[in-house]
Amino acid sequence: MVPIMSQFIERHSQLFREGRIEEMLDDCDYPLGVQGPDGLAVASRDTYREWLQNWRGDLGNRGMREEYVRIHTLELPRAGKFRVWIERRFENEAGEQLDLDVIYYCRFDTPRPLIEMIEFGAPPSPTD
Repeated sequence: MVPIMSQFIERHSQLFREGRIEEMLDDCDYPLGVQGPDGLAVASRDTYREWLQNWRGDLGNRGMREEYVRIHTLELPRAGKFRVWIERRFENEAGEQLDLDVIYYCRFDTPRPLIEMIEFGAPPSPTD
């Protein structure tokens, strides 16, 4: 399972860097639960597309590029569902850094994982 998820996360990261948002959206189940600092929102495909485009635009305006993306912890599946703790770092030439911790709540949906919920800002600690 680790190689599959590593490829999935790297692909997602690459799609974001290349602006291929529509392909990212295909890996999610809608309505998509999105947990952030302001609480839980339920996003349609159109809403999530807008969020991703705005986020990508903001990073671009700040000259941020992705330094790395890595899986911190991969939960063993239970009834086909599992969580993935991801760490991402963005940085610009001025040395400004943005660290982002994300949890993807997924399920296996042949032939690939499908994201059911995303939690932004969660520390990478699977001890919940």
